[in-house]
This record gives sequence, C-alpha cells and structure tokens, in this order.
Amino acid sequence: MLRKSFFVQLTSIVMILLMAGCSSSGSATGNQQAADTQQQQPTASASASPSVSQQGEGSATRIVTDARGEQITIPANPQRIVDIAGATEELLVLGFQPIASGNTDMADPSLFTPIVQAKLDSKTLNTGWYNTETNPEIIMEAAPDLILAGPPQAPIYDKLSQIAPTVLVPYNFSSFRERFAFVADVLDKKDEMYAWLKEYDARAAQLHDEINKAIPDETFAIIEATAKEVRIYSTTGVADIIYSDLKLPKAPGIPDPDKWGGKVTSIEGLSTLNPDHIILMSESEENVLKDSKIWSGLKAVKDSQVYQLSTRQNYNEAFTALGKQALLEQLANDILK
Repeated sequence: MLRKSFFVQLTSIVMILLMAGCSSSGSATGNQQAADTQQQQPTASASASPSVSQQGEGSATRIVTDARGEQITIPANPQRIVDIAGATEELLVLGFQPIASGNTDMADPSLFTPIVQAKLDSKTLNTGWYNTETNPEIIMEAAPDLILAGPPQAPIYDKLSQIAPTVLVPYNFSSFRERFAFVADVLDKKDEMYAWLKEYDARAAQLHDEINKAIPDETFAIIEATAKEVRIYSTTGVADIIYSDLKLPKAPGIPDPDKWGGKVTSIEGLSTLNPDHIILMSESEENVLKDSKIWSGLKAVKDSQVYQLSTRQNYNEAFTALGKQALLEQLANDILK
C-alpha cells in the first residue's frame, strides 16, 4: 500500500511539473509575439506632416502636427468634420461632406457661397464666415469628431479642442495650394489632391495655349475699383488664376503687391499701365471709373477688352478649388470671345 501510494504521489508531481513547463513555454512565446507585434507598429512622426495611422482603443487614429507645432490625435476616418478653415471646397473634392462650414457668401454670411450651397447637404450648419472668430456653441451643436480651424480661430483653440480634436491649419484664404496640401495631408488624401491639381493644371495649360494662339503675347491687368479706392492685383485670387494658372503676361508697370496680393493706388495711378486686356472687379455692375479720362484712354478700354467680375464673385470663388475651376473657364471664355 505504501509503495502504491508513493507511485501515485510521484505521478502527480511529474504531471504538475509538466504542466508548469508547458505554461512557462506558452507564456514566453506569448511575450515574444507581443514584442514582435509592438516592433511592427508604426511610430508617430515628429515632422510637420501627419504620421502613419495607428490603432487606438477600438478605433483607428492618426497623429498630425498642426500650425502650432503640436501633435494632435485625430480619427483616421473622420465622419463628422467641422470646417472653419475655409477648406470646404477642398474637403468636397477629397470626398468628405462636412457637417458644418464657414465658407459663407461674402455679401451675406447667413448663406453659403453659391457653389458650396449646391454641393453641401441641406442640414449642414453655417458657422459664420471662416475668416472671423467662430462661436464655439455652434460647433458644439454639430457634435463633430474633427475640427479644422484657420488662423482667425487661434484665440479660441482651447475651447474648440474641448469639443473635438482640433487641427489648426496654418494657411489663410489667400494660400490656396498650401492650404489644400496641408488639409489633404491631415486626412491622408494626398493622392486625391494630386489627381485634382493635375487635372486642373492640365486644363489651365490647354486654355493658355488656346488664348496664346488667339492673342499671342498680349498683356493683362487685374484692377478692383470701388467708390473708395483702386487696387491693382499681381498675386492671389483672380490674379493667381490669370498669371500663375493661365500663365498670361502681366502688363508692364504693375506694382509689387502688399501682403494681401495687391496695391492700393488712385485713378491717376492707372496712367502707368496700358494693358491689352483688363479684368475689372467692382462692387456692382456700375463701373466707377467710366467717367475718368485716364480710364477711357487705356488701350484695353478703347478696344473693348475689359472683362468685368463682381468683387463678391472674386472672394467667393477665386480662392477655393471648385470656384477656381469655374472662374478659370469663365475668364478664358470671356478672353477668347
């Protein structure tokens, strides 16, 4: 009996030791697998562009660096974007439908711009013009999962970031391509951005060739005339479309711009110009320059080669993706006629 009891106890001890060995081996293997998995996970980039996506607690996230140089964790696939950076048209191009937007009509901030209005969902909230400070309560009502904010929203950044992850975009309305590239980078949509720009630039090049064939080497000036002042533009907005996109020649005598892209002058200041073509922007259909002898003496005026736009259309369309497309076609068509 004692010998039998001894063998039972010995057998039990051996079984226990074997089980312990298997458990130890399994634990070591599990730890090694965890270490290998951790090594394969992408790490956050410290550069100005977003990092590769990484897995958060139950949802994919991305780490991006905003205008302040701060790293922000955002959803990898945001579904409820609030745009108060002026990038709504670019978001639409990239395949996003923002739930709130600040791309409002210059003349009436209670409305979206006509192009944006035609593309947005009817329930999209109007946050007020993006180039002014936004009321955070409107943003809170939208319940976003991502906020894109422009430079004017910097003073309320802390309030916005309490509502949802907020990325401060470093470019204002006059820096179209830079803003577009930054937003596309944040949302991991650079391929879509490049495809759109390639198509846009190809169309601009085609129109350039058509115009150059019809009126080779003829010069252009972009003038904004109001009851208060006259401005001559050389960069940004319509000037960017004419000189940078269509690559049409500047008239001699166009002054270097101030930081907003133009130079304030007087009617007398127009005497230094004599372009073949003028794009005239004004607040209404009424041309405040029409009674000026200097104006009527300009070659473009005498040859009826003045193409009039409203100031409202310039600011609603010339600084954003879909608007630039529309104005590119309109201006080229006017010139070719």
